[in-house]
Amino acid sequence: MSKKIFNNLLLIGILFLVSCSPKTEYTHALPKNASIVVGMELDQMANKAGLNGSEGEKVVKKLKTLMKGGLQGDAAQLAERIIDQPSESGLSFDDKVYLFATPHAEALAILAKVTDEGKLETLMNVLQKESIATPLREESGCRWTQVGGALCAFNNGTFLLLQPSKGDASGMKGTLLSLMRQKEGEGFASFPEFTKIEAPGNDIASVVNLSAVPYELTTPLRMGLSADIRLEDIKYFVSANFEPGKVVMNSESLISNPKILGFFDTMDKVIQPIQGKYLDYYQGNTLLWASGRIDGKELYRMLCQNPTIKQMLDNPLLPVDVEYIFSSIQGDFAVGRSTLYTDNYLLYADVTNSDFLKTFEDLRPMLALTGGQIVLDNVGTDEYVMRTYEGNYYFGVKNNRLYVTNNRSFAEEAGRTYGASMGVKPWSAEVKQNRLYASVNLSAIAKAYRSYNFTGNKQVDTFLMFLINQCNYLNASMPDWRQGKAELVLNDKDQNLLKLLVSMLEQF
Repeated sequence: MSKKIFNNLLLIGILFLVSCSPKTEYTHALPKNASIVVGMELDQMANKAGLNGSEGEKVVKKLKTLMKGGLQGDAAQLAERIIDQPSESGLSFDDKVYLFATPHAEALAILAKVTDEGKLETLMNVLQKESIATPLREESGCRWTQVGGALCAFNNGTFLLLQPSKGDASGMKGTLLSLMRQKEGEGFASFPEFTKIEAPGNDIASVVNLSAVPYELTTPLRMGLSADIRLEDIKYFVSANFEPGKVVMNSESLISNPKILGFFDTMDKVIQPIQGKYLDYYQGNTLLWASGRIDGKELYRMLCQNPTIKQMLDNPLLPVDVEYIFSSIQGDFAVGRSTLYTDNYLLYADVTNSDFLKTFEDLRPMLALTGGQIVLDNVGTDEYVMRTYEGNYYFGVKNNRLYVTNNRSFAEEAGRTYGASMGVKPWSAEVKQNRLYASVNLSAIAKAYRSYNFTGNKQVDTFLMFLINQCNYLNASMPDWRQGKAELVLNDKDQNLLKLLVSMLEQF
């Protein structure tokens, strides 16, 4: 068995098999500028997975076999002791284990409590003998080492593993030691929102701010915000619980900045409660579906509050009447995708009338300058196709419903309703209670694809397909900007997802 596999299995073993210990203040090491802090109740999750009872004996036996495979002497004995009695690792997972990310995900980390520094030192020495870790060094009141591509430090109360997202781990030494030196009131644990993570009841509880999101993905939001508003100020509390037949995730706004609150209050005027008009316009086996309701006039006003956007929309060189187009969009919208292999989509939106389409006629002189690379053609009354070197885009208005698609057959059938539609789904009644709603039909994906290249990593893709085959659908909803909810619903209403994941480990 390779040393890398031993390292991974050792981490799996100590995460799932838990031990008890007295309270220590290891949470002082959480960084104040963390973009994500996640608290995990591993003991609670292990119970739901069936690992702490007779049901977990097969998994424990399997872990023991895998962890000992290829190991000899002290390493094999220690692996068996940790499986039989997790406290032999020197770590406790009865209290919360924390994961955190620094801004822009420069580094990811695991924080846990140390119950026996001597046992943890023994573990590190074994990893060193297996050439997994470097020799322990003592500095800043702790001992530290490099474990693979990560840095690890510990003292008599705190264990911290820090993994940089790129570059050499040694460059993070200063950050690692400074976090280990933090005292009460200096880190994230001093913030009021940390009490929400600490509160019992959730399997996983976290606080996340938008500095964790890739910068380019926040562009639409930043365009509507003042330049002096920081992404760190847009933060949410997110929890997840593994229940029979489903996983439930909830989010709650923690925003207090008055300017941001004002922006989102404006969004409540722009995005309104859905009426559910377009459920019947998509077949029930649609893979991806999302809907909302928008006031185009209010959206245009909101966008124009940003000087840069206003200048772009009011550009005299732009021949179309952008404000007229926006103002014509009033009501529900929906978009659907029917296959993973192609990017074909169909979008609908309520419009006041079709007159705004005439403004696209003013584009023809500009498009003529492209030398035929972009062509706008009429294909019917109030219907057009824009032909480009990247593909064709069909759009038009039928019965005060705008449609946009990149698929000719979708355009020809635009406006058609279906009997076996999204409207007969068990969750369809929930749509009207929200301002945004999205659904991923995992059951349809499982039927259509025996395998799929999601990530390019064969093991990850195999795991994802295993998970999809156990699931019915994944839905996300937002009644307003202050709260949101997502549900991953299994095919077996009595099954727990954690037990399914453990069953997959048994087959490994």
